[in-house]
Amino acid sequence: MSFRHEESGTDAAIYRKPLSSEVIADASDLRAHQILKECGFVENSVPPLYVWHELPEGLGVEEEKRRSTRATVLLRAAGFDTELDPSLVSEAAYRAVLTEVRTSRADRSAAATATSPAASTRAPAVPERTVPAASRPSATALPASASRRH
Repeated sequence: MSFRHEESGTDAAIYRKPLSSEVIADASDLRAHQILKECGFVENSVPPLYVWHELPEGLGVEEEKRRSTRATVLLRAAGFDTELDPSLVSEAAYRAVLTEVRTSRADRSAAATATSPAASTRAPAVPERTVPAASRPSATALPASASRRH
């Protein structure tokens, strides 16, 4: 058994299983597995080595896209190089989660500044206003291997 993220050289991959309607996500890091669970993916395993996630059956196509896009953006924001099948991209979900990530970063930055001993002597920190282009799960930002299937 091989994982798509290993074949493509990324930290994680989210894709529709060939000849199936299943949406699969695989990753090698425990933090990535946690993000996938938080985005509604269900963990599966074949002990002792294989762990992967998939979306529950019965979701509509738009919900699959929303959850897949959300997971991809959150994984990328956490520093994971993540491949997303272009057929699973939701522009609306992308915009919503990107706003959420930016707000969260600004809140953390403001909280860190407020609790800093030097906060009273420094100018307030400017919240991070941009997220690297690599965070955007668009077809043009995906690696060439995005169209490969196993």
